[in-house]
Amino acid sequence: MRWKKEEDRKEHVTVWIDRKNLDYLDALIDSGVFENRSQAIRHAIRTFVNIDKGLIRYIDSASSPAE
Repeated sequence: MRWKKEEDRKEHVTVWIDRKNLDYLDALIDSGVFENRSQAIRHAIRTFVNIDKGLIRYIDSASSPAE
């Protein structure tokens, strides 16, 4: 059996989601945008993380002492 690289492994998490947001995800699934809830939620997290990377760089640069 081949083992996945550490960075390719997925972890199981449990979240509570508002019904309104879950209905929206289900509508995206029903329309064929995503295959299932897991795929939709992974996409949402990837999108958030990619957007948020700029914020983290800004915070890091703002908190670094001026040279």
